[in-house]
Amino acid sequence: MTRYLIIFIICMQGCVTLNTLSDRSAKKDPRLLETSYKAAAHLDKQIATSGAKALPMLAASFVNSANVDDSNDLGRLLSEQIASRLSQLGYSISEIQLRTDQLIIRPESGVFALSRDINDISADPEAFSVLVGTYTVIERQIYVNTRILRTSDGVALGSSDFVLPYIRLRAAQSATHTENIIPSVQTRLQ
Repeated sequence: MTRYLIIFIICMQGCVTLNTLSDRSAKKDPRLLETSYKAAAHLDKQIATSGAKALPMLAASFVNSANVDDSNDLGRLLSEQIASRLSQLGYSISEIQLRTDQLIIRPESGVFALSRDINDISADPEAFSVLVGTYTVIERQIYVNTRILRTSDGVALGSSDFVLPYIRLRAAQSATHTENIIPSVQTRLQ
């Protein structure tokens, strides 16, 4: 009987450790998609009745506020996720990277319709508005500001701000300098 009690206690210790580890890893789990969707919903609340929903909108990569010619994976991902959610909410999101004349077919990797080569895409896409955003890293936080601007005059139709924790990876964990940010979110839309 004592032997069974000892085995039971050892098994329970293993369960406690696993639960504790699970809780720790859940806290590190980025909830970036959830935060992006909240930002899109916040933008939607501001402009849903403006008539902008039915008019073409472009989505630009979110840029580093210190250098608006610079972006990274996080800036591109935030833009894509917020634009995706706005599309789900009924906005007419136009893809600026769509190839104008052809699809590229590569048997070893698939069919490609998007391009970042200016010669392959529409030079003058028509749009009523554009989704833009900036991010700024200050200490251990990434501050993100997003706006929907009317293209005719640059007036902000809506805006949303949120904060992501900044976690820098060790050099061995990061292949490039653009992969050193892991957003994990305990975000409050302001």
